[in-house]
Amino acid sequence: MASRMTTVMKRTVKKGGAKSGTGTKGWGGGAGGAGDLGKWYGANRKLFLPSGLLTQEDVPTYLNGTLAGDYGYDPLGLGTDPEQVQKYREYELIHARWAMLGAAGAIIPEGL
Repeated sequence: MASRMTTVMKRTVKKGGAKSGTGTKGWGGGAGGAGDLGKWYGANRKLFLPSGLLTQEDVPTYLNGTLAGDYGYDPLGLGTDPEQVQKYREYELIHARWAMLGAAGAIIPEGL
C-alpha cells in the first residue's frame, strides 16, 4: 500500500495586527483592486473617436458612459432605445457564455 503524505498549512499573523499596511498591487503597479474607474465610465471617460471625423460635440446624448465599452461611437444608432440596449446586453451575456463553453469543449478533448 502506498504511503500518504499530508501537508498542514499554518496561518501566520504578522506582528502589529492582521493587516500589514501594504495593499496588493494592481496590474499597473498601483494600488490593488479596481482602482479609479472614472477614466472608463461616466461623462469624463476616454473617448476613442475616429480622428478628423468626429469631435466631442458629435457624441450622442444617449452615450453617457454608463455601459462598458461606451466610447462615444455609435454610427448605426443601435443604442437609441434603452429597452433594446438592455436586450442586447442580455443577448451578449448569453452568447459569451456559450462561447466560453464552446472554447472549453474544443480545448479539453485535446488534453485527453
